[in-house]
Amino acid sequence: MYFMLGNIAFEPVNLTDFSETHSADFAEHAVLKGKPRLQAMGEKLSELSFAIRLHHKIGGVESRYQALLAAKAKQEALALMWGSKYKGNFVITDISSTTLFTDGKGNALAREMNISLREFVGNSQNSLLGAALNVGGKSLLGSILPQGLVNTLSTAKRAVSRAVEIYQQGKRAVDEVRNTVAVVRQLASDPASALAYLPSTLANLNNALGSFGDVVGMQSALAGVRDFLPVVSEFSRDVSAVYDDLQIMKQSFSKAESSGWDDWFKPADESLSNINERLDNLANPVAKMTAWIVLRTDEENPAETEVNDDTNRP
Repeated sequence: MYFMLGNIAFEPVNLTDFSETHSADFAEHAVLKGKPRLQAMGEKLSELSFAIRLHHKIGGVESRYQALLAAKAKQEALALMWGSKYKGNFVITDISSTTLFTDGKGNALAREMNISLREFVGNSQNSLLGAALNVGGKSLLGSILPQGLVNTLSTAKRAVSRAVEIYQQGKRAVDEVRNTVAVVRQLASDPASALAYLPSTLANLNNALGSFGDVVGMQSALAGVRDFLPVVSEFSRDVSAVYDDLQIMKQSFSKAESSGWDDWFKPADESLSNINERLDNLANPVAKMTAWIVLRTDEENPAETEVNDDTNRP
């Protein structure tokens, strides 16, 4: 495997052209009696385009063509791997195809295609409050809404805020682990090629372990929050479990060169499935913790709360 978009693999002979465009955005401001001034506005999304030639003697023509069309139709973000390097996530914006020749039944035996990709950044930079407002189609914010917003940060609030921040970093690192493992999984029939991805897989695992290890190390700091934010207990338990499964994955991948496929990849893949399930379960606690960070239930004035409760009681 030389080039992979999502789970669609291409060999070196398939690629006939590849180009990248990286741009910056500037606003131009006119001035009196002089040249315009430029104001930096940030970077634009990267754009990639490549040409490929699919031939039935090298690999499936229609299967890969239809897989690309399906990905474009779903507007899915696909991980792009070039050799052992992860290039990022991209969406397919354009596909053009020319059928070179077919068999007697009209099945394409060779295609030339031009594909355009655009970088997908996602919503990782969105405020965490946005996720807290809409999880599972319900407003978690409404269910834990305090009567007032307190501006002063307490030690407890800083601890919870830091834990959520590091957790989100770890979650993004797990996303990279997941992408790399998906590539390795496709190479089950070619373990020797799969070994080429070990360095990047282990590097991604180390990043994830670092973040989740930091959160696990904050257990004592979070312990004092549990009395007025019980969901922290669930958060701490599942984060510790994710950390343990990441350790199992690292141990499994570390012995890949001296073990059979079933001995190293299957335990790692099972641990990744456990991690995915736990991260899904963590969405609710993290959203509640995020909302609490913003709305500070711990520093409500008890007397004021009692008055407000009486006022709002139906």
